[in-house]
Amino acid sequence: MEYSLLLMNVIVVLLLLGSVGMTLIGMPGNVLILLIALGYGYLENFAHINLQVLLILLGALVAGELVEAVAGAIGAKKEKASKRAVFAAFFGGLVGGIIGTGVIPVIGSIAGAILGGFAGSYLAEYSKSKDPDQASRVAQSVIKGQILGLVVKIAIATGMILYIITKIPWQM
Repeated sequence: MEYSLLLMNVIVVLLLLGSVGMTLIGMPGNVLILLIALGYGYLENFAHINLQVLLILLGALVAGELVEAVAGAIGAKKEKASKRAVFAAFFGGLVGGIIGTGVIPVIGSIAGAILGGFAGSYLAEYSKSKDPDQASRVAQSVIKGQILGLVVKIAIATGMILYIITKIPWQM
């Protein structure tokens, strides 16, 4: 076995594992996974990581992003939230994540997205129903949805990594 291939593969696996950690803390780890695969494919002239593999990874990436983006809104809908609250949960999560990243990069991204989704859905639901209990149930459901979205996204990241590991050559 050629040691340079082994070394390159070990470095790639370590980078991929770091990417899952980035996804866990709200950073674009799944995008990094795709870029690492693209770089590996380029280095080996796309012999093992080819266009088909990259398209599958891209599909998984898009699916993970969509699930994460709408999970809070789906959680709000579960509690029979108003359309206004569903919309506010989605955009509150986006705005909160952006603001949280600016305040405290990494942890602020997750906390901001959760708090933004909670606040947006609570305020929107309360402004319509004037029922603080209903607004609280909706907001709590948003948080549950966002956590579920994060879990799904991490599972997708793990699947992407395992798929890449099965495609790269481990011996010459």
